[in-house]
Amino acid sequence: MGPRSNKKGKRSKFTPKARSLTRRPASRTVRKSILIVCEDSKASCDYFEKFRKELNLSSVHVEVCGEECGSAPISVVDFAKQKKQSQTSTIRDDYDEIFCVVDVDDHATLNDAIQTARDNDLDLIISNPCFEYWYILHFERTGKAYIRRPKLFHDLSQHLGQRYEKSGCDFFDIIYPLTDTAIGHSKEILSSHWQYEPDPCKRNPSTHVHRVIESIKNIAT
Repeated sequence: MGPRSNKKGKRSKFTPKARSLTRRPASRTVRKSILIVCEDSKASCDYFEKFRKELNLSSVHVEVCGEECGSAPISVVDFAKQKKQSQTSTIRDDYDEIFCVVDVDDHATLNDAIQTARDNDLDLIISNPCFEYWYILHFERTGKAYIRRPKLFHDLSQHLGQRYEKSGCDFFDIIYPLTDTAIGHSKEILSSHWQYEPDPCKRNPSTHVHRVIESIKNIAT
């Protein structure tokens, strides 16, 4: 077929549309990696694992380490620091977020843990007096101090309708639907009771576990 002619009989040049040589960016989902280091290998670890599985986090990798690092806050932070430096994530070369979950209790190393976490860009999640206060917040917004753990465990057992045993989170199905309630209660307690108290040892009761949960939920969506 010859060149096309216009209405005046003149030949017009046919210029084929140039093909772009620029490659389109590959479409792929980047899997974000979260490391959660807990001071115990039972209660909190089991809770986070079940939370991860409940959300079916195909785009999020969560590692929970408790048994290997010891129970003192500084041991937890040092363990997380080593994991960050060695970059041993199975998904990426590094972690997007690292949370260190510790209790206040009577640990003398808490201040050292706070400073080390700050120096190494680690997110220290402190519960006062212990992680189980986070469970309580699923049922009530309470700001009463817990001087002894047995009293807190007793109140938790009353809410659960069963004796609380620090051996795991076998009541996860009970508290999971109340997660947003717990997040709200946790934030309200920190704001109303401890807004002007910088010392976490004096914030009894309080917890920052909601920050971990919110981060996981945000990444999962």
